[in-house]
Amino acid sequence: MAPWAAAQSSVVLYGNLDLGISKRSGDPLALERGYNNWLGVKGSEALGGGLSATFNLQTRFNPDTGSLERTGTFWQGESTVGLASQSHGTVRLGRALTPLWNNVWRFEPWINSGFNGSLAAFQTGSYSSDGLRDAAAGYANFSRISNGIFYESPEFAGWSLDAAGETERVADAAARTAGFSLNYAQGPVAAMASYESNRVRDRIMMIAASWRIDKLTLMASHARVHLNQGETEKAVMLAGTYKLGKDTVRAGYGRNPDQNSSKFSIGYIHALSLRTNIYTDLHRDRGPNPGGAVGTAVGISHSF
Repeated sequence: MAPWAAAQSSVVLYGNLDLGISKRSGDPLALERGYNNWLGVKGSEALGGGLSATFNLQTRFNPDTGSLERTGTFWQGESTVGLASQSHGTVRLGRALTPLWNNVWRFEPWINSGFNGSLAAFQTGSYSSDGLRDAAAGYANFSRISNGIFYESPEFAGWSLDAAGETERVADAAARTAGFSLNYAQGPVAAMASYESNRVRDRIMMIAASWRIDKLTLMASHARVHLNQGETEKAVMLAGTYKLGKDTVRAGYGRNPDQNSSKFSIGYIHALSLRTNIYTDLHRDRGPNPGGAVGTAVGISHSF
């Protein structure tokens, strides 16, 4: 019984709440999220010899109504159990973000949220990790896979590798989603190079980088998407953030010439505390149709 008595464990309840008022030209005033909202519980148990057991359960919801973000998938954010080794890396089993989506948010000022001023669409184009494009059930898997195996390597001189793949092929799928991300973070420089192929054999190749110069952080990404219908897309994004004490200014520009679309965004964040921010966004979208649209938003975000 001695090894069991010596084992140490920790369990953490965590979450995020984000809600604001937004207005887009041609649309009515709306109360909606500016970033994703979740409630989760995660933990680990030390097993000895540098090995730990881990778990993570996360559900996603809409704070304006209290409803689940997507029906039919309660643990939409993540539901994994695994083993973490200090020398060999971490293996998780279950449902989680793919390596592409688990790292791309680090290189976009709006954390790849897809809402308000976010330039997420100009990081990855029309690619999704599902590919089946079932709005009722598949959107929950836009950036995640279920029945997956996930591996994260230890860091070596700033370098690390993430890889993941589905173990089962779902109905109507031509393949199993699989991909990897090679990551680098050392001092003021960070970068990633990622490849992923989804259930209908859409493919994406993406590179991204950031460079911190005192209070200024510059970000850039480029992606090539090959759709199974034979279409291709190039998505480009340039952006940055600048810190002014408790405040942060963020701005960026994204373009997808193959869709004839672009977006310019600027935003401002004021930190009320380490866990609570208020923010405002202004963005201009141009799409295939003439005219485009202008959007504004103001909101509050709280994490715990």
